[in-house]
Amino acid sequence: NALLSATAEELRNGVATHSSGNHAQALALAAKMLGTKATIIMPNNSPSVKKNAVAGYGADIILCEPTLESRESTLREFVNQSGALFVHPYDNFNIICGQGTAALELIDEVGTLDAVIAPVGGGGLLSGTSIAVKSLMPKAKVYGAEPSGADDAARSMREGA
Repeated sequence: NALLSATAEELRNGVATHSSGNHAQALALAAKMLGTKATIIMPNNSPSVKKNAVAGYGADIILCEPTLESRESTLREFVNQSGALFVHPYDNFNIICGQGTAALELIDEVGTLDAVIAPVGGGGLLSGTSIAVKSLMPKAKVYGAEPSGADDAARSMREGA
């Protein structure tokens, strides 16, 4: 959705993002389908299956330390040098709209839902899911979930951040 909303001029120098896997794969495939180059900044501890999938879609991978600060600084440096379009992995209107289509597919397949559980991650998929589900089924509940070993959203809520 984000790349389809971009102009040819914006795509001229390719696209870039940071992601440990799912957004990376989606952007790499979308770029390939539109005939533009994708460069993905990935933490060096990303699962090899995800790195292989990203590379299999034709994207270039730049590895960095597994911190958000390292991802963002490596990406900024690459975008500044290349002129690539930065497609944020979750804080992007068109990405959120596109991610909401997964919920639309679920609704199309299953029908009326009482509840949906979506991963928290950066919040894009959860936001898109919430928008799609609540617009069609206002009474349905949407829950965000995350693994106990990576529960930064739960910790933020507990700490009032």
